[in-house]
Amino acid sequence: MIILKQFDESDYTAFIEWQKDATEKDLFLFAGRTFTPPVTKEQLVAYEAEVNRKTLPVKLFTVIQKDTGEKIGHIQMSDIDAVNKSAFLNRVYIREESRGKGYGKALIETMKRYVFSDLGLHRLSLYVLSNNLEAKQMYEQVGFKEEGVMRDARLFQGDYLSLHLMSVLASEVAS
Repeated sequence: MIILKQFDESDYTAFIEWQKDATEKDLFLFAGRTFTPPVTKEQLVAYEAEVNRKTLPVKLFTVIQKDTGEKIGHIQMSDIDAVNKSAFLNRVYIREESRGKGYGKALIETMKRYVFSDLGLHRLSLYVLSNNLEAKQMYEQVGFKEEGVMRDARLFQGDYLSLHLMSVLASEVAS
């Protein structure tokens, strides 16, 4: 259904197009304060530069619809920790016109296989904002379990939002 390719400058145009009508709230749900509307090439260059400065490795991927070859999304895997055999998923995004078709679930399942089978890690985690109920429900459907809540951890436009920590372990995934 999907394939992943390493995110690079050739993906900037698609990324910017996906976000052309994005509001500040849309971008905050997807990427915190990483981007501001309108998303520009300069913001994407800064995003990649920031990723390259991290202590623990980070990988950026573009999501491609397998049958058509169209670029339909983006995902970041961060804090890839070989010692503790863990990683985090961040910035999970499927473009609007591709939502509701199973691509989000396919993306997370692909990432689980990559993390557990290819990289041999033990734990995959993510945070989801309390107002992103659709995403939280999808993560639960693909096996993530809520571990806790960081209450009022993010301030956005005068409102505090909580962060739900969720994870899945290699032992919980069918081979």
